[in-house]
Amino acid sequence: MTSLIKMFVLLILLSSSALISLLTDHNNYLDIKINYLSTGYFDNKKIVDDLIRNKEISDLINLNDFQKVEKELEKIKSIKSIDVYRNNYLQLEIDIKDREPIAFIRELNSYMDSSGVIIKKHNSSIDNIPEIKGILPDGEEFKFLKVIAALENDDFFESKLKSISLKGDDIYLNIKGFDFDIRFGNEFQLKNKLNMLKGFYLYQFNNSSNKKYKQVDLVYSNRLIAIKN
Repeated sequence: MTSLIKMFVLLILLSSSALISLLTDHNNYLDIKINYLSTGYFDNKKIVDDLIRNKEISDLINLNDFQKVEKELEKIKSIKSIDVYRNNYLQLEIDIKDREPIAFIRELNSYMDSSGVIIKKHNSSIDNIPEIKGILPDGEEFKFLKVIAALENDDFFESKLKSISLKGDDIYLNIKGFDFDIRFGNEFQLKNKLNMLKGFYLYQFNNSSNKKYKQVDLVYSNRLIAIKN
């Protein structure tokens, strides 16, 4: 009789344990964890959190059709990458990585990232990134990207670019510390142009009595021409 009671108690304990485990797994199954790597320009965690609660995407999640969920969420242009999956505890996890703007296009009130993707700006914050002035012609964005990247990857000119624009066929720059326009020309021979510009910058900095200039031209091969006021 005692053995039967012990066996009965053991069965109850095992059943309870299984039930608790089942309930825990079910709660984890319904739980959602968003891992968000923000660049500080967007609020995609909130956007994604709202979208996954819509019936269409919620149904896809319940079917574990994560490929379609990712495809829907990838329509958010400010998201660089997204991964939807269930972890070892059956909890739904969503990894989000934002795009990082490298320039602000005032004409479009939009950002541009290093891949040339244009993303609408939805806030009124002041951004500490270069500004693209004027209209950005189709297909010309990669010229700007190449020049901006060269400046940002240069130890001397990093974070010094204020604005960039296109006038005719020539790229024009405005750099912090220079009170004149820089006619940069095209996107080629970047290292050589930056070295000449760096030399002129240091010369001007060390000779404060020098005359003022309205423009510096870098469109001629291996030459920098400074145009006086």
